[in-house]
Amino acid sequence: MQIFFDVEGTRYKSDLSHAIDISIPLDFQGEQPTAFGLPRAEARAAEVGKFVGDVRRGGSVNCEVATLCPHASGTHTECVGHLTQQRIAVRDTISAGLLRATLVTASTVTVPVTRFHEDAQVQRGEIASLLAAAQPGFLDALVIRTLPNPREKRFQSYSGTNPPYLTADAVQAIREAGVRHLLVDLPSLDREKDDGALAAHRAFFGLAAGDRAVSEIPRRTITELIYADNAITDGSYLLSLQVAPFVLDAAPSRPLLYAVQPCS
Repeated sequence: MQIFFDVEGTRYKSDLSHAIDISIPLDFQGEQPTAFGLPRAEARAAEVGKFVGDVRRGGSVNCEVATLCPHASGTHTECVGHLTQQRIAVRDTISAGLLRATLVTASTVTVPVTRFHEDAQVQRGEIASLLAAAQPGFLDALVIRTLPNPREKRFQSYSGTNPPYLTADAVQAIREAGVRHLLVDLPSLDREKDDGALAAHRAFFGLAAGDRAVSEIPRRTITELIYADNAITDGSYLLSLQVAPFVLDAAPSRPLLYAVQPCS
């Protein structure tokens, strides 16, 4: 099914029957990414009285109880409620419909933070250069793939590894470009251990250090732990940001990209 649409005076087309899934499937019984020392997601057969929700064990149907932490269990989307005393649900911060998105591949810079430790950062200069090359009108959402990008990244255990992150300045540049939905293949925008500062998150949501409330809910989201295969080219896309309707600050999500082409 093809659609046609206009952006900045140019007509584009996209085939909505061919989606590019950049989420990480959450395999409750197999390999899955983990982060922040949180437990892996699990699923077990429900048991109520004589009923067991496992056909292999004699049950009439399969019926499982799943336990997961959205912030660490695979691809998830979060909102400003991640940082506020107000209980804000991510489902209330995303408009239905397709978003105009840009996929970029970002390199990190290794920076010494102490005498014995170094951090891998995506810095403002790198982001500014990538944003400058983006097609005008396709920055409702920004999808960032970081290097290196092995397929093993889909099942990586990030806990205690000090993974790469974005600097607050880099995220500020993203916000200044008008991006409202930011997607990254990292477990967090911020450093694994930063004493709760969450400076990059705060920069994106427009919160000052220490703020725990908002007067108006920003319609902005951060999606973490995506995986964009190397075969997916950088450039302009339409994005369908599909989020489970959990009434929580974060929920499992399935972002889908659709390639776009200018009409000849």
